Amino acid sequence: MRLSARLLILRGRSRLPSDPNESERLVKYGERKWRDFQSPVVDPPYWYKWSKDSPYHPVEQQKILKGEYLEWYRYNFHKQKVIPPDAWLFRVGDKVEILTGKDKGKQGDVIQVVQQGNIVVVGSLNCERIKGRDGMLVRQEKPLEHHEVTLLDPKDEKPVDVEFRVNENGQRVRVSVRSGYVIHWPPEILWDGTLKKEYECQDKDTTYENACEKTYKPTLDNWQDELKKIYKISDSPRRETFWY
Repeated sequence: MRLSARLLILRGRSRLPSDPNESERLVKYGERKWRDFQSPVVDPPYWYKWSKDSPYHPVEQQKILKGEYLEWYRYNFHKQKVIPPDAWLFRVGDKVEILTGKDKGKQGDVIQVVQQGNIVVVGSLNCERIKGRDGMLVRQEKPLEHHEVTLLDPKDEKPVDVEFRVNENGQRVRVSVRSGYVIHWPPEILWDGTLKKEYECQDKDTTYENACEKTYKPTLDNWQDELKKIYKISDSPRRETFWY
């Protein structure tokens, strides 16, 4: 251990660790680096090809690290259409009709939405056959672009153009341009399949009343002085200096 500790000093460490456990860790793993404190996952870059799978899945993380979608982005970046969040029309549960592809004209329900990638997945439509884990062929839905599907008019169940309007209650709603009927938003569904309005708060959830409670009292102090008062931190007096 003494020889290993001396080698650590020769490698650039200025002092010996006082904790024996730290000495053993340094001998085994080396000194802590900045990369040891970084997140193990990589955020999706601008050239990432969005799909039904999460970009933080281990398989997708490996594709990002290897840069597998760089060549795809090189030839397809001009085809990407970005839809602003306030212009997004679809939500899980909407009934839509496909406008392109082999299932053109067929209607189905939206089962997945990925706004970052401009993707909509319609249940049991636009499918492809892939090999499953047991080697058998299974059908899997392929994602569609935002402009490749359209909403249906509540009056006649036919494709229609939609615009946003504000109703008498101040809510932003979707309205059919042809008939003027309101296309109501489907109820929001949580990750476990339950309706959002039927969810009951648990012990660790923040209630609506607590979230709306005003706990911050504005002052004329900057944020450093506010933290000093909250945690009762006092600076040591400055040493008197003289200029000659």
